[in-house]
Amino acid sequence: MGTLVAIALGGGGWYIYDYIANAPQRAQAVLAKGMLQMGPGKEPDAIKAMSRAIDIWPQYAEAYMYRGIAEHNAGQVEGAVIDLEKASELKPALTRPYAELGRIYQEKGDVTRAIGEFTKSLGAAPSAEGYYQRALAYEKVGDHQKALADFDNAIGEMVDAPYAYRARAMAKDALGDTEGAKADRETADGIENK
Repeated sequence: MGTLVAIALGGGGWYIYDYIANAPQRAQAVLAKGMLQMGPGKEPDAIKAMSRAIDIWPQYAEAYMYRGIAEHNAGQVEGAVIDLEKASELKPALTRPYAELGRIYQEKGDVTRAIGEFTKSLGAAPSAEGYYQRALAYEKVGDHQKALADFDNAIGEMVDAPYAYRARAMAKDALGDTEGAKADRETADGIENK
């Protein structure tokens, strides 16, 4: 009888181990389905799906990140901040949580903190969007020189984005470079008229 109990527990132990070991794959499958709910008006469904993925695998940084994005889109700012900070804590190399936090702080009027988050995003992985967003934040605080440098970096990565040229033109105007600003506006017009 004791032998049967030991075998039953051993069999059950392997099943539990296999169930726990497969948690990342199960959570990823739930996240993939939840990603289909990320559109406008579907945020509550996306939040529920991401919450299920987190329940399955509590260390799943991407699930916290996407739940935070969905919460932000749904106007649940406090929950979004908590989830985005958790995502960056679990996986500091992710750039999106920092960028999303930067947008949240910018919307709240805390531009200095927004710049800090965009800087963290760029530290994790430089991107055209990260440079562009930080440049806009620098513009808001009147640091046109830093904005110009970031717009230059953004345009270096996305040469066909007319909005980046228009934004850089405003920074150049603020710095007194009217010819450079005019050239950027003409470039933007040319891209839009292709």
